[in-house]
Amino acid sequence: MNSAHVMPFDPWHPLPDPPAASYSMSLSMHLSPYEYTSWRDETMSWKTTCYLHAGLNPTDTYIIRGKRVLEFLGRVCATNMENFEVGRIKHGLCVDEQGRVLTDGVMMRTGEEEVTTYWMVPILNFYLDTKYGEEYGVTGELVTNDVFLFQIGGPISLDVVEAATGESFRDMKHLRYRDSQICGHPVQICRVGMAGTLAYEVHGSIAHAHEVYQKLWEVGQPMGMRRLGSHCYPMNHAENGFPQLKVHFLEPRTQVEGLMEYLQTTPGMEFQVYTCNENGFVLDGSAADDRNNFFHNPYEFGWGRMIHLDHDFIGREACERIAADESTRKIVTYEWNADDIAEVFASQFHGQDEEPYKFIEGPSDCEYWMGMDVHHDLVLDADGNVIGTSFGRQNACYFRRMISIGCVDPAFAEEGTEVCVLWGNPGQRQKKIRATIARFPYNNVMRSSETDVSKK
Repeated sequence: MNSAHVMPFDPWHPLPDPPAASYSMSLSMHLSPYEYTSWRDETMSWKTTCYLHAGLNPTDTYIIRGKRVLEFLGRVCATNMENFEVGRIKHGLCVDEQGRVLTDGVMMRTGEEEVTTYWMVPILNFYLDTKYGEEYGVTGELVTNDVFLFQIGGPISLDVVEAATGESFRDMKHLRYRDSQICGHPVQICRVGMAGTLAYEVHGSIAHAHEVYQKLWEVGQPMGMRRLGSHCYPMNHAENGFPQLKVHFLEPRTQVEGLMEYLQTTPGMEFQVYTCNENGFVLDGSAADDRNNFFHNPYEFGWGRMIHLDHDFIGREACERIAADESTRKIVTYEWNADDIAEVFASQFHGQDEEPYKFIEGPSDCEYWMGMDVHHDLVLDADGNVIGTSFGRQNACYFRRMISIGCVDPAFAEEGTEVCVLWGNPGQRQKKIRATIARFPYNNVMRSSETDVSKK
């Protein structure tokens, strides 16, 4: 048996010393830390200190170049491309002809004729290679295996970044980035993150990944920083009020004409063939009898503010209809009733004569990279009418609550409204768990978009 120091690991971050408590298989089929300490300890980090996370590597990174790069992106993305100067970051969003989310990710204006995108493969390269690349005179380069991305999220994240780089970033606003150096190596420091709290990302060449990671850990550990494993990583999205594809919803990619054929015949897209087939995902929860329940439009997620309807883009007509529809559901946080949760948990100990409810165990319904499983439950009003959906659930231990995010009819979206989450798969014993519409986003600790870091 191999000893820990010679176990296979990955090019993005070194094997921890001491080793992590448990491991899983990463997207790159390398050994990836599942937990370093415990999920409770690690989830507390983005509210009390900060975390260092390397588990998103390899991050799909696609660079688009050309004089008309913004015109191309404006044609294929629903995102408004105005005020997108060099040094700025935008939330990239593509929808299908029905207005449903196909992909979303990060776009960085890295040059006058260049935009670097993250997590928008294979939709952007499909459109570029098969439809609009030649028309707009743009080219694309996939650099996924040439770069790294490290996330640092939590109240002391800026202190860690400044200690590692030796320079101040207190003048850098939310959704901006700047070039810097760590250990003499060029990096980009980006003020963006999924924790909801103050957060940054560090981007650079994979050749320097281990050295940069070690430096960040070296300066952050004495401050109380934690390393984040894959077990609790998805949990910051729900607290932050940011739905995550393949965690909280699915994308109808097999319904895009020509996409799957493109993936099956394009070198380097083998993994995308697997992840883009939404029919291969296991559907879980009381809404699992209809796959359409797992597809959502950006207005349901509160992303309509990013969309300007004054130009033509794929899905514009559908977005126009959805935006005008006053019945479009709204994203909310659900706080689950503790007594009902306890009843579900206790049902497994009532003996063999009683069918237990579906188990509530583990910190969340999402086991990232542990299987292709997405969870949706129906949300009901007092009369049992379906008024929305809930996207799984999680133990928000900092707040000592069980929460979930989801979409609900506008009449029930006001904070304090009482609803029920129907817990249990179709055909099995089900329980109406009382829930209250709570603040959204739920995490209210030092939110990045609202935090002025210019004053220490």
